[in-house]
Amino acid sequence: MNQVTVSNKLRLSIVLYLNYLVHGIGLLILTQNMLHLSKSWDQPLATVSYVISGIGIGRIIAYYLLGSLSDRYGRKPILAFGMITYAIFLTAMPFVNDFKMAYGLTILAGIANSALDSATYPTFLELNHGKGAATVLIKSMMSLGEFILPLMVGFLELSKLWYGWSFIVGAMILAINFMMLLPLKFPKQMVKMTVQDNQKLSKLKAAQIALMTLLSVYGFTAMALMIHFTQWISLFAVNVLNMSHLAAHFVLSLYSVGSIIGVLVMFMVMQKEWVPDRYLIIILNALALLSLGIICFVPQHQVVNIAAFVFGATAASGVMQIGLNIFLRLFPNMKGRITAIFFSFGSVASFTVPIMTGMLSQMSIAITLRSNLVVAAINLLLCVGVSLLLKKKV
Repeated sequence: MNQVTVSNKLRLSIVLYLNYLVHGIGLLILTQNMLHLSKSWDQPLATVSYVISGIGIGRIIAYYLLGSLSDRYGRKPILAFGMITYAIFLTAMPFVNDFKMAYGLTILAGIANSALDSATYPTFLELNHGKGAATVLIKSMMSLGEFILPLMVGFLELSKLWYGWSFIVGAMILAINFMMLLPLKFPKQMVKMTVQDNQKLSKLKAAQIALMTLLSVYGFTAMALMIHFTQWISLFAVNVLNMSHLAAHFVLSLYSVGSIIGVLVMFMVMQKEWVPDRYLIIILNALALLSLGIICFVPQHQVVNIAAFVFGATAASGVMQIGLNIFLRLFPNMKGRITAIFFSFGSVASFTVPIMTGMLSQMSIAITLRSNLVVAAINLLLCVGVSLLLKKKV
């Protein structure tokens, strides 16, 4: 068996996690610079939001293809491809003045995201002999990036420095990380899905199909909830809550801190099995709905800050991964296909949410963020449905 050394494993893990630190930056870098990009392209905010939807298109186009290539040609070349394409996006975007070219770059960012996912999740499973605990911490690294970026953007604005430095810093981290990647060895790939496993999908019971449908849709709504919030909370804080730009960026950073702490708490809860997943997913989504309601309708800055932290600790604490874990347990021999289905629905959210919220923003920023309450409510209903079906031991 092709075992990697302890030193190689540690260095490879660092490279993989640093990629997702940059990815956390990349998830917010367009939304946190919407005003700058709007001026640079001479386009309204709605157009900037439409451009952001290109990330979802890139993911939809590339996910299945890159997943297959990762299985066939190995994780390392796909990971390297993702890092290179992400670096191109970050380097070129602040210099682009045409929103059509910017749209092409955001599609490239979506493709890069798919490449990272297709190589990273399997690599961590193969490094740890099929155990998925390490993949949970990917979310914490993304949240760390989401925490750092708003503070960086706020600092650049306060110091009257070029907004493009936030892009260049991410590209520089990727360049250094790419050099670290080159000499590293990857573990042996896991066994592929069999023909018999494929055939099982055609023999599902009605209740299993219902559960599969609910969990697939949850892949969409759980992602939509986070994208919707992170895209519009800073503008909502400035325009509706009358916060300063720095204070508004800090609200998003508190959400990210909540997410990091939430991931660590959820990791411990799941490891100890203190609460069954089917109850945990309901509790977290109920708290997310409550805290989002407070943010939307209680115009007190300190209360909003606390609620943003709670929302991050619930909606972005790895609760989406809990849904995926439930899904994977239903089809233990089809992890690759189920993961692709789940994240493909999330990719659709990456595409549709910026378009829909861009249209709503032409009415008002307040309506735009508050419409996310509908998504949060649907999320909760889906989780209740999943829990009821699981109680029947589908």
